[in-house]
Formats: sequence, C-alpha cells, structure tokens
Amino acid sequence: MSDQEPVGKRMLGQLRDHTEPYRPEAWEHFEMFRAAKSRKRRTAFYWLSAAALLVIFGTALLTKHVPDQGIPAKPPVAQKHTNGRQANREETAAANATAAPTAPEVAAPQQAAATKQTLSKHENRKTSRGNIGAARDERQTEYPAPAADYDRKRSNFNPGPLPSRPFNSPILHFSQLRISLPQQPMQVPPQPARPIRWGIAVSPQSNRAAHTDRELNYGLGGALLVPLSGKIALAAGISGSKQSLTVEAPERLVAAEGSAQLQHVRYQWLNLEIPLQIQYKLRTFKSLGLTASGGIALQSTIGQQADYLYKTRRTIATYAETGGGPVLVSTQTIEELSSVTENDKKRTWAMGSPLYFGLGISYQRPKIAIEIEPYIKYPLGTSTAQRLNLTTIGIQLRLMMGKQ
Repeated sequence: MSDQEPVGKRMLGQLRDHTEPYRPEAWEHFEMFRAAKSRKRRTAFYWLSAAALLVIFGTALLTKHVPDQGIPAKPPVAQKHTNGRQANREETAAANATAAPTAPEVAAPQQAAATKQTLSKHENRKTSRGNIGAARDERQTEYPAPAADYDRKRSNFNPGPLPSRPFNSPILHFSQLRISLPQQPMQVPPQPARPIRWGIAVSPQSNRAAHTDRELNYGLGGALLVPLSGKIALAAGISGSKQSLTVEAPERLVAAEGSAQLQHVRYQWLNLEIPLQIQYKLRTFKSLGLTASGGIALQSTIGQQADYLYKTRRTIATYAETGGGPVLVSTQTIEELSSVTENDKKRTWAMGSPLYFGLGISYQRPKIAIEIEPYIKYPLGTSTAQRLNLTTIGIQLRLMMGKQ
C-alpha cells in the first residue's frame, strides 16, 4: 500500500505495539496522506513531460516540409527590351537611309577638302586635331549611333591623307548581347492522396504501483488514423476495459495476538478512454515502418469497488497439571481469513488524463495495415475514485483498414 512511514509518534506506537484494534477508516486516511505527499512531488514532472512532448511534435511539424529553392527564371522583360532595341535600330536605319546624300553631292566637298589639306599642311593638322577633340566630346555626351548609321557614314566619309599620330589606337565599344530563353513551365508533382484509416484495437495491459502484483487486463475499442502529412498522423478512437489492481500490505514484524492484519486490497473498476495522439514515422523499409506516438488520453472510471482481505492468527496452548505445576503439552496456531467489500464509491465518476508514449512497428499493405505498439501511460494526477496513483504498461494491437 505505501512505501513511506506515517508521521506521528502516536500512530507509530499504535502500529508497532498494536495496542488498539485496527479500524477500517484508518488505512484510508493513511492512503490519502500518502497520495497528497506523492502528488506534490510528481506535479513538476508531469508538466515537464507535457511541455517536452509539445516541443518535440511542434518541431517535427514545423521542420517537416522545407520548400526547395530553385534558380528563378529570368523575367520576360529582358526579351521586351531586346525586341525594342532591334526595332529602334531598324527605324534609325530607315530614317538615315532616307536622309543620306547622294554620291555626286558628297564628291565635290571631299575634293575641296583634299586640296586645302595639300596646300596648308600645318593648318590641316590643327583642324584635324580640333575635329577629333570635338568628335570625342560629342561621343561622350551623346548616345552611340546604331550599327547601320556607322556603316553608312564610313562608306561616305573620305578623309584623304592624314598625318601619322603616335600613341593613338582605335577605340572599340562592345555591347552586351542578351539572349532570352523561353521559360519552361514549372511542373508541380501531384501529391499522393492520404485517406483516413479505421479499424479495431486490442490492448493487453497491466497496472503497476507500489507493493502490487502483476495482473493482466484487456481493453477493446475502435481506432481512427487521420494523416496530416507524409509522416505525421493523428491517432484517435475510443476503448473500454475492466481494470484491477491488487495492493499488498507490508508485513508487520510485531503483531498483537488475536488482532486482524490486512493482507491486501483488490480494486476493480470500469475504464473508458479516448486517446488523442500524434504518430510520427521514424523510418520506412518498403512495407515495414517504425513509428513513435505521444499524446494524452481522456480517461473516465466508474463502478469502483475494493475488497479488503484480513488474516487473524491465534495460538492455542495445552497445559497439563502436575505436582510441580502446569506443564506445556502442545501449542497450535490457527489462522483465520476474512474479507470486507466496500461499494461506497461504485457509482462515482472520476476523470483523468494520463500521458501516453509508444514505439511500434507497422506493416503496410494497399488496403490493410497491422500495427504493434508497446506503450506506457503515466498519470497526470489520479483517475479513480480511490485516488490511486498507478502506471499502465501494455501492448496495443491495431488492425487498420482503408486504401493507402
């Protein structure tokens, strides 16, 4: 029943010497005291476990789908600018072609310029230098002319004999050529359908607490699996079971003769549970998969009763009268067992929400899936009418149906 000693000299003396007979309500008061002390120590661990569970599955949800960053395609504006430049070049070439002078009109000024350069070489040198400087200033301030305009001027211009100028080189201007490629349409792969699976669940389980015996209980219910993404699913359902727990009383070294000693208490109740869990696929090997589950369960109990088993031990001694006095002939020890059933809280509803942790293996087929998941349920408080703090260990077998 308890792994702690009660506080109080009077109670310690009564339990050690058994000067007073056992009262049924005294054990209940002691259990309430033990539950209140243990509940304070476990509250921090409960909330830390719940916070760690939320952080783990929240991180898995946020980091599940990371979008791939591809190379962005060039916008179609570059193609529009290229087409506009080609159109401007064609329009400029057409305008220059219409305004270009004829060969006879250009020939006379060229011959006069050649004669002047021959007569006055010094003046032609100064004039050509001034013209080159002015041309350079104009090229720096004005936009470059199209290629067709350069070809026309080069064919009509005849500078004649020019003097040699050292340290001069032709200046070449290159323009960047932009080629716009047709943008390929991005194909988004179709996402596979994630149908909802349903089925039945069988759960052999055992309740554990201090000074308890192992008893196997069975639960039966329905299961529902709702996929949230490729690896994360919501597991829910409803199940019912009949639970039992046998708590052994610690042995007493000193017992009063003829007093009743409590041997064990057997609790029985009906359990109704609605699990809310997050299932995550850790690894997948073809048809086999390794999954981890965690969450809470909404638990309700009713119909609790307690059976108390007592043992009374008596010793019978036989004496014979002799001249020297009574002489002990024989002794005989008699043990009597008696039980008391408590049904005061049989119609009392109790609510609780234990934490659920499981690690299982699943076998997937197109229309059916089999899952085997060992699990442990740790209580957040008490979920029974007698305020029992117990841990449940079991194996859940699920048979799920539905298209994959």
